[in-house]
Amino acid sequence: MMCRLLFFFAMLLTGCASGQHGVNANNKPKEIIELGVVESVTPIDLDNSSGAGSMAGSIFGQVGGINTGGGRGTVVGSVLGTVVGGTLGQQAGIATRPGLEIWVKLDNKEQSTYVMQPGKADTFKVGDRVRVLRKQGSMMVEPDTPPATKPNPAPR
Repeated sequence: MMCRLLFFFAMLLTGCASGQHGVNANNKPKEIIELGVVESVTPIDLDNSSGAGSMAGSIFGQVGGINTGGGRGTVVGSVLGTVVGGTLGQQAGIATRPGLEIWVKLDNKEQSTYVMQPGKADTFKVGDRVRVLRKQGSMMVEPDTPPATKPNPAPR
């Protein structure tokens, strides 16, 4: 019985380890491109903080908390100092960057989709033709520019 159970788990693990999940034959993630028209553009602030303020605040709070009290008080002070220091450090480290919330009416679909991405307010206008790129779980909107054509030379 134990031998059968071991054999079953070995086959299960072998099946899970083989195959290529979520990639195409070239081991490149699949990219999906959809065309549409911009319905609205709203300037927003995107989070640009690194988390370093929270980490530094936690460390300083913990050191300060350890130095207060005696016995069990040092443990309580350390925990409270870490929490308070981390919270204050995060609040001090919040930074933003300009971004856009773009609503796009997709061609041949009844639905619209929205994307939040870095950018300036004058990048897109309502009515612009755009491409919505989906790759590796992220989305990006870019202008749908027609391919460049060579100008016809003037007759001689």
